[in-house]
Amino acid sequence: PQLTLETGTIDEVVNYTSGSGSHTLVFNYTVAQGDTSADLNYKNTSSLAFNSGTIKDSNGNDATLTLPTLSDANSLAGNKAIVIDSIPSVSNITSATADGTYEPGDSISIQVLFNLPVIVTGTPTLTLETGTTDAVVSYTSGSGTSTLIFNYTVSAGEFFSDLDYVSTISLELNGGTIQSSASQNAILTLVSPGVSGSLGANKALRSLLLRTTSWTNNNEEFGSSLASGDINNDGKPDVIVG
Repeated sequence: PQLTLETGTIDEVVNYTSGSGSHTLVFNYTVAQGDTSADLNYKNTSSLAFNSGTIKDSNGNDATLTLPTLSDANSLAGNKAIVIDSIPSVSNITSATADGTYEPGDSISIQVLFNLPVIVTGTPTLTLETGTTDAVVSYTSGSGTSTLIFNYTVSAGEFFSDLDYVSTISLELNGGTIQSSASQNAILTLVSPGVSGSLGANKALRSLLLRTTSWTNNNEEFGSSLASGDINNDGKPDVIVG
């Protein structure tokens, strides 16, 4: 037999362990990463199931498996106060901004996804690999959900052929906090840049770096502009003179 518990995104199905021949059946539940519950309970009144087994009385009659309602004093939550709280960790980093080439002044929305909802205080930061000077992007929104948003505005002089963060420790608290609903500090370690689950692996975001020069000759002003970026998407910066 099995008992289904309400444990957040994925409900845990717990197998019968012992107790045959007595009035009490035991189901041992091992908390899994990602499980959450403010007051542990079974999922509904039909959460106890035979699962191809049997539960019978001494006369061979099948037991009635209907459980007390979730709010009943005889339910699991009615009898106990058990909080299940996993440690939040980053599961993915992506962007809602379309793949393409971006120039100074353009905004790129970056999403940091956790395995469960988190509460944010202060202004955590995400450091991006943008050439000579790395861009440090401040947290924008998402507290109370499993997705935190960092809005990055491309600045003059920044270059990237496939936008990604700098390293596995690029997500920083910056004096703030990122915690579960029960105040468990989140694990902020990111997957390595470029591998599955990273920003660079999920998206193809490129920069367009503009430079302008001017000079005068006989009081007449001349100028030229250079646009460099991975225009042809070959992984190398290109230069266009106009």
